[in-house]
Amino acid sequence: MDAKEKLDQLYESGAKVFSFSKLGTFDNCEYEYLNTYIKKNRGIDNVYTLLGSELHDNIEKIYGNESDIDKFKESYFNKLVELDILGVNFPNEKIGDSWKADVGHFLNNFNKIDKKMILEKLIVFEVTDGIWMQGYIDSISPSEQGKPYVNIIDWKTSSKFAGKKLSEAGRQLLMYKLGLESTTNFKVDNVMWFMIKYLYVCHKLKNGNTKKKMCNRGKWVKEMRATLEKELYKSGLEEFEVELLLDEAIKENNLNNLPDEIKSRYWLEDCFVEYEATEEKIEELKKYVTDTVAAIESKNKENEEEWKPREISKFDSFYCSTLCGHRKTCTFYKKFLNENSDEFNKSKKKDDFDDLFS
Repeated sequence: MDAKEKLDQLYESGAKVFSFSKLGTFDNCEYEYLNTYIKKNRGIDNVYTLLGSELHDNIEKIYGNESDIDKFKESYFNKLVELDILGVNFPNEKIGDSWKADVGHFLNNFNKIDKKMILEKLIVFEVTDGIWMQGYIDSISPSEQGKPYVNIIDWKTSSKFAGKKLSEAGRQLLMYKLGLESTTNFKVDNVMWFMIKYLYVCHKLKNGNTKKKMCNRGKWVKEMRATLEKELYKSGLEEFEVELLLDEAIKENNLNNLPDEIKSRYWLEDCFVEYEATEEKIEELKKYVTDTVAAIESKNKENEEEWKPREISKFDSFYCSTLCGHRKTCTFYKKFLNENSDEFNKSKKKDDFDDLFS
């Protein structure tokens, strides 16, 4: 029985089947979970989800030999136009321009991984007694160790992870590892993210070692300015020459105008970020799934007051304003906006004023 047949069988039997995103929704906002999964209110998409899906679909087509990079670019830019016409926007123009610059650099410097891949692999597995998980693995590729070892790659269009967000995002990779190993003969060597918005700037040091720095693709030269500046000064250039060269390099986001002796020591690599999969983390994942499912099932589906909304502050409203599928109808978010309307209007006026001089 394949995974799809197993999933259909579980649904028909009324089994508890969850996905990582479903559990994550409950973590983010119980009220959103109620609306989405209990009341079955579809809600609305956001620009990040729609563009992320567009990139994922095209990457899958390229690795499935159904498309090429030119068609990928055309499809992506058509999607940008479509969303602009529909009024599906980024939080503000500056954020949108930054995101598009990062993805644009990815597309213009696309490197296809030269390995056979299993794409969009559906996994359905039992985490603990009676609790099943389902999900799609973006990519499975052979490991350097050889059979039966493989690597799991998850394409990410989000910002890089740190601290608590790193461990939360890492659970998804661990879920893929656990699911794949429990339903196939594969052994997972490494789990990793391919961070689409980022790259590694590699720099050959004088002692022969290589230093790597993760930078945003769309402004990597700007983020390397301090390092490049030191090297240019050491080469004997005058201050005005250094400033002119760096300003031009930042504008073009490349090192083409810099002296050969400097630019030859730099190169760019795609950004793969591995996540360490330990037994301790696997056990934490199982506990997380069990505890979250128990919390969901403890709620009364008929009593809306039991489903707590996400806490919103003036400094942390991005999720509610941009990502939540019910942001246009949520009574709690509307109340927050009404209570803080004066401050938001002041902020908007300041942004408009700043834009005049930017």
